[in-house]
Amino acid sequence: PNNKARRARWRVVAYDSMSADDAPPSWHDEPIPSGQNEREPPWSREAEQSVLGGLILDSRALPLVSDLLVDKSFYPIDHQAVFAAIFRLCSKGQPVDVITVFEELKQDGAAEEIGLAYLNSLAASVPSATNIRRYAEIVHDKWSERLLIQSADEQMSLAWNSGLALDARLERMASALAKVEQQRKNPGSRVPMVRLGALREQAAKIRWVVKHVIPAESIGMLFGGSGTFKSFIAIDCALHIAHGLPWMGRRTTRGPVLYIAAEGGAGLWNRIDAWHRDRQLDWNDADMAVIPMAIDLTADAWRVVDAAQAQGITPAMVVVDTLSQTYAGDENSSNEMAAYLREIGLRFRLMWGCSVMLIHHTGHQATERPRGTSAIRANIDYMFGVFRDEKEMIATVNCVKQKDGELFRDALFGLSVAELGFDDENDSITSLVARHLGTEDQITEAKAREAEAGRGGRNQRLMELVQNGMTEKELRKAFYENVVDGLDGDAKKKAFYRARMSAIDAGLMEVAEGFVIDLRKGR
Repeated sequence: PNNKARRARWRVVAYDSMSADDAPPSWHDEPIPSGQNEREPPWSREAEQSVLGGLILDSRALPLVSDLLVDKSFYPIDHQAVFAAIFRLCSKGQPVDVITVFEELKQDGAAEEIGLAYLNSLAASVPSATNIRRYAEIVHDKWSERLLIQSADEQMSLAWNSGLALDARLERMASALAKVEQQRKNPGSRVPMVRLGALREQAAKIRWVVKHVIPAESIGMLFGGSGTFKSFIAIDCALHIAHGLPWMGRRTTRGPVLYIAAEGGAGLWNRIDAWHRDRQLDWNDADMAVIPMAIDLTADAWRVVDAAQAQGITPAMVVVDTLSQTYAGDENSSNEMAAYLREIGLRFRLMWGCSVMLIHHTGHQATERPRGTSAIRANIDYMFGVFRDEKEMIATVNCVKQKDGELFRDALFGLSVAELGFDDENDSITSLVARHLGTEDQITEAKAREAEAGRGGRNQRLMELVQNGMTEKELRKAFYENVVDGLDGDAKKKAFYRARMSAIDAGLMEVAEGFVIDLRKGR
């Protein structure tokens, strides 16, 4: 039958809230024809309308559903026509809204029968495209059930055909079921295609969360070894975006930040508080939300989307701290890691148009690259490594990959200690704060401050123990007993070595043939 006849046969009644006067003239209450045993084939009017409404509101969500749906995935012919019209508009790089879809439907001769009023009702059926992936999964499942029912009906007729050998009938049945399974797993959705002119326009519209550092609609990684201050640098970046302040001397696009503190959110507050105190800013002005728990993002990323939607949050950036605490697979498996990154891309990047920054560790041996499969680098848009000289509270951020731009020069960050007050037992509460060192003077000042204070004040404590002419062995023993008592043997050795070398580099003392020489004036 032609489209008009099919459309009349498969008519879907509009929302119950639409009165008879509001509905287009061709809409009526004719029931949808029943299937086997007078039962209606499975489908979800609400899910189909929500998918189409979400695409009309935000066509950028099409990649979220294009792997699941084709026009025939929808039950009513009208819904099939609307989806096909939206797909054609996206393929041509044209805007999608109620009017443009209505005009596109005129090509099929379907515009007047579907009606502008119904397109408006679709756009009003959902507040946003946030949950469109879940709606598409429902539509896809119902379509798969209809394919199975149709195939089963056909095979029932075949089973009664005694003119075919039993083996032939069984083979055809098995082949039909395999075809249904193939269609279910791979709907064969077309991929949006653009001409060079549209591609040029899209390239000119590349958006940045941090100009030429962190692109919008991207997945990236900040990796580093233990103790390289990567989480402090990630927090520094996130808070600059939440406040709309330049980061690393580059303009940011202000927006909400969602921080997944998978390694525990209790200590995160001290770091956020210290950052604001250091800059004399009000933390209430930071548009930031925190998930203080580990969550398997391969399986439960949708729960994060659901929680954000419940609070009306559309993040400009999502920070995942860390990858290992949000990933239940094998880090060396290319397929499992690709699935993890693909799910994050679908749920976060494409849904919100945001940047996702994954915090990850290096391997025990290879500190110049992230731990795990090489599929990580292949599947992300940017990658920054964090490296630290053990003698200093200074970290270097190195741009390892930047898909949409040039690699930026190494950036230095200095770490300082912020005093936050005292706890119930009157012990001091402190936290480190990262700050970008953008000038030579800032770098020099940070190194001088490190020489005076060092890690947790250990350098200063070391110099308080120095007596001119004492042996290095005596100084080491005093340092172990008075400064790092309680640490294990290896940690004590490393702490002493860092403090010793820092004091020597700063010109405060020398060690000659096992004896300590105090170089401070007046000593």
